[in-house]
Amino acid sequence: MRTFIFSLIFFSLQFLPILHAQEIELQVNVDLQNISFDNRIDIQNLKQDIVNYINNQRYSEQEWDKPKVPVDIGITITSRGGNNTYSGILTVMAYTVLENGSRSILMRAMDKQWTFEYAPGNMMTFQANRFNALSSPIDFYMLMAIGMFLDTFGELDGTPYYERAKVICRAGAGANASGYPVTPDPSVPSKLGLSTEASDLLYEEFRKLIFSYHFDGLEAINKDKSQGLQLLATIIEQMSQFKKSKVTMRSQFMESFFNSKFQELADIFKGYQDPELFTNLSQLDPANSSVYQAAKENR
Repeated sequence: MRTFIFSLIFFSLQFLPILHAQEIELQVNVDLQNISFDNRIDIQNLKQDIVNYINNQRYSEQEWDKPKVPVDIGITITSRGGNNTYSGILTVMAYTVLENGSRSILMRAMDKQWTFEYAPGNMMTFQANRFNALSSPIDFYMLMAIGMFLDTFGELDGTPYYERAKVICRAGAGANASGYPVTPDPSVPSKLGLSTEASDLLYEEFRKLIFSYHFDGLEAINKDKSQGLQLLATIIEQMSQFKKSKVTMRSQFMESFFNSKFQELADIFKGYQDPELFTNLSQLDPANSSVYQAAKENR
């Protein structure tokens, strides 16, 4: 029903003069407060350059017929080096859109040590096989955001975007870029580890449960809260069983999901009467067990 409703909306718009629909609904914030006024001059257009780049970039090979993917990018410039080199922190938050127009967060990512070259007038171009320290991390997160978004509209629909994100990671490894290993190591989080797990056959069952979480759970809560909570609790139980039976080591993909969802889950289940639900959440996401305990106690 969710996909059908959105299809009706976009079918009604098909005769508007919009060509080559772009996938991202973007918000960008660039913080230059940590560098001197003199050092801000050459980078003051970075925000607009990124906005222009993404707004004119198409990551899908087919016409985009779904709502745009809401993405918030935050950039904090921490220092400037020689040769137009800057260091900073990159944060990315991405969401899906529910039938009633509300949003549900899908990804909360942060690159704490990001170094790139930037000069006014430089053109940013998307070339997955050619690593660029400025644009490639952004492209990676846009592809992951689109993949996660599509996984909430159809089972496993995001796979092609996770695969393309891996191409960027391999290009980074080929360029000996920091944070881009040749092979993923579950004990060391990396973009390659995240995109590899997202496209791994092992995690297809979990990704189908992510689809159910949004399509069956969240959508049901918006219509009938009591029934929706029961459905969502069942999905959480199935996720817990998946982790117990299938996951034998640290999972960056699952950690990414719950790092994004823990506050949403705590808010939804605050005061929920079934203690098993909170046991499952703590087993799935031990890093946020205190948040789930507070929700259990209706705090």
